[in-house]
Amino acid sequence: MIAAPVNMKVEHFDGDVLGIGTATPRLSWQYTQTLPTNAKVELRICRRKPRHGTGEDHAIISVADNVLLPWQFAPLDSRELVEAMVRVITTDDVGEWSEPIRFDVGLLQPHQRVADFIGPSWPEFQTDHRHQPIVRTEFDLPRKPVLARLYLTALGLVEAELNGSKVGNDVLNPGWTSYDNRVECWTYDVLDQLNIGRNAMGFWLADGWYRGRVGFDGGEANVWGDRIGVFAQLEVTYADGTRQSWYSNSSDEQWKITLGPITRSNMYEGEYYDARLEQSGWSMPRFDDSDWKPVSEIPFDEHRIEFPVMEAIQPDGTNTPSSIERIGETDDGRGIWMIDMGQNCSQRMNIHFRGLSAGQNVTIEHVEVLDGNGEPVQRILHRGVQRDRYTSNGCDSWWEPRFTMHGFRYARITGLPELTVADVRCTVYHTAMERTGWFESSNPMVNALHRNTVWAMKSNFMSIPTDCPQRDERVGWTADIAVFAPTALYLYDATGFLRNWMRDVSFEQRKTGTVPFYIPYVPMGIWSDPAAIALWGDAAVLVPWAVYMSSGDTQILSESYDCSIAWMNEVTGYLSPDGVWDRRPDYAIGQLGDWLDPQAPPEEPDRAMTAKELVATAFYVHSCDLMVRIANTLGRRDDAERFMKLAEHARRGFRARFIVTGTGSDARMTSDTQCAYALAIMFGLGDGAAQERSFGNRLAELVRLADGRIGTGFAGTPFVLPALTRTGHMDEAYALFLSTKCPSWMYQITMGATTTWERWDSMLPNGEVNPGGMTSFNHYALGSVNDWVHTTVGGIAPMEPGWKRILVAPRPGGGITHAATSHMSPYGMVGIEWSVTSAKDADRAETAGCDDGLMSIHLTVPYGAIAVLRLPGSDDVEYPGGDYDISVPWREKNQSV
Repeated sequence: MIAAPVNMKVEHFDGDVLGIGTATPRLSWQYTQTLPTNAKVELRICRRKPRHGTGEDHAIISVADNVLLPWQFAPLDSRELVEAMVRVITTDDVGEWSEPIRFDVGLLQPHQRVADFIGPSWPEFQTDHRHQPIVRTEFDLPRKPVLARLYLTALGLVEAELNGSKVGNDVLNPGWTSYDNRVECWTYDVLDQLNIGRNAMGFWLADGWYRGRVGFDGGEANVWGDRIGVFAQLEVTYADGTRQSWYSNSSDEQWKITLGPITRSNMYEGEYYDARLEQSGWSMPRFDDSDWKPVSEIPFDEHRIEFPVMEAIQPDGTNTPSSIERIGETDDGRGIWMIDMGQNCSQRMNIHFRGLSAGQNVTIEHVEVLDGNGEPVQRILHRGVQRDRYTSNGCDSWWEPRFTMHGFRYARITGLPELTVADVRCTVYHTAMERTGWFESSNPMVNALHRNTVWAMKSNFMSIPTDCPQRDERVGWTADIAVFAPTALYLYDATGFLRNWMRDVSFEQRKTGTVPFYIPYVPMGIWSDPAAIALWGDAAVLVPWAVYMSSGDTQILSESYDCSIAWMNEVTGYLSPDGVWDRRPDYAIGQLGDWLDPQAPPEEPDRAMTAKELVATAFYVHSCDLMVRIANTLGRRDDAERFMKLAEHARRGFRARFIVTGTGSDARMTSDTQCAYALAIMFGLGDGAAQERSFGNRLAELVRLADGRIGTGFAGTPFVLPALTRTGHMDEAYALFLSTKCPSWMYQITMGATTTWERWDSMLPNGEVNPGGMTSFNHYALGSVNDWVHTTVGGIAPMEPGWKRILVAPRPGGGITHAATSHMSPYGMVGIEWSVTSAKDADRAETAGCDDGLMSIHLTVPYGAIAVLRLPGSDDVEYPGGDYDISVPWREKNQSV
């Protein structure tokens, strides 16, 4: 019997999806067994067009075309519903059908987006902290429909209610994009929420990122506009194929607006809610809205409305308080409480407010850490005070803020008479990506570091890849994701997420003439004049390449190609005649170099030990090398040849400027630092194998001299352990990785971290917070080390894009005796579990047939892919799809390549 294929997907969505933004979606699926050589795949789709009935199409395709299969049929129309399934067939057998994937198509043509954006019709304050409105309408449904879709977006943020209940499970929609480029429209199935007869729709609105104050150094308000509004288009289809629609507008006098109970809302400062302003039943039919105002139309180009390529922000589990302590009381005798949620992350508390009189306020302040006196550390939040306030109407009630998000572990609540664990429900939020990567080992601290990185990623993958989720920053810094993308794409299927963000990278580059420091770009403080900065701007190349290697999807390479080329052409114009990028950017700080080098002063994070022009030139060469591969992948041979020549020219300049050549094995760098040698080794900047060995020896020596302390910032950290590994210095690699001295990765664990930090020493050994003004306890950039954890400690990595060929090369060390890691690749689950047994175990040694210990490996290879097992001292061995148990001799002191 041929088993049914599994895990059907459309594009990069996890499961069924509404409102895709393409007429020719790609399909993927996986196999659970080796297939006969004469096997084919039958693809069946049932397509239903409202008003036109149902049709069925079939196609016979190769079994090898199961990842991102191009659309095989006539393009889909807007609103079309599709059910797709596949089965394997041979000349003498027919397999079972897969579970179907279901999706429908959004409004692809601009003229189909008939609704208008509507909002307040009264003059509003021209700055932030505005009272937020609510919008409503009623309509009659003559009979029960068979299909109902609500297309919803906003200038600002919006949540919809239909007949008194929330629509969907999303929050903070439509998300953060470069709004002068595009705004995303989300699709909801609301069939079960409709009633025959009278119905009502209600919409909560808020400033959000669109006109709320965003960013640091005081931030900026009204960046993309000073009027918020909702776009709502409800379409129902009846059994006879007829369709009826209702559109938000200011002309039919059916849409009304008033001020709601959210009296102020900001993504950074928090939300104020006055329960006395609640209007019971306002999103229910027959509500008396006679004192509400008419809405006003907000002009907006419908061509800028898009349908998403990623999921929305959604809840992902809950955290329960690990402790609640009454630490004081107010003047009127109500309590002041300190809550420890046990986990730092992006979350919101739903609190049971009880025992309050009308008009009494309760304030909730959220922070990451407490000081030595147990007081909340708010200094490092700057303007982003993360303060919510609830004003009671005298009735007991549960309340959670709606249009803000907080990064915190601790909360101080002032004004509640009583508070127990049962009064707190805390929900975790992030963009809803599919979890695809796991790791565990025999070392609890390594496991904690990996777990912390997952939490940091979840906390910061909030519509865009932010740097931190708590202070007055929270912007999409390009360098952070440039170094972290490989780790992110292992842990989660972030393909759609990063593809979405790269669309705005391309837009902002065209708009500003370079790749800005962060995306979406908002001029702020010293960052008001974007300039070409190495590593930051290289995200235009590094991120698309990381997505391609993870997914095998060439589409992100082609979509980003103009952006990548423009970035490289710009930087090429800044090089000196010898190919070195030493031109200082027209920017106050200049190059940022190895940002947050642990030896840099707290208030000068750019003052790294490694020369900035060395770092800049190294990343230019690296991006040139990647551009050669990107151009070849896309068939752009002329570009590939040009970048190959540029890379070699810059390499020669790098060697002449930054390498002090000794006699054979004692070559040195002008910047004698961990960062310099790591970049030179990993980017192939040395002159041959002998010089690379010399660099590796010096890097290992520097690690020993530092007594295991890390000496790299953002630029060097992802490469220092791989460089030691490549040059055969596994003892030094593990010593550096497992050190608990400050600064180090494991130092954070000894200090009780539950996420990765921005600085190596965000908290000092004495328990005080780093005095630097820029200090966060929830950044993912230093968690980029987990790419090495997955590939070296665990031992699996993609050899070819999309994991078509898989390198299996575990390198045990550091006393770790067991590790397991797995990744859901496009072809299925890749997994390895290994353990090592010392030769002191006589039985195992005898089994191994030598004086070595024994390494036992359980390997899982997905069908359709090939794994290549590469162990020191052994020839490569290939394994096709299946499960394997492998035992080999192992000697910890003989782990060089």
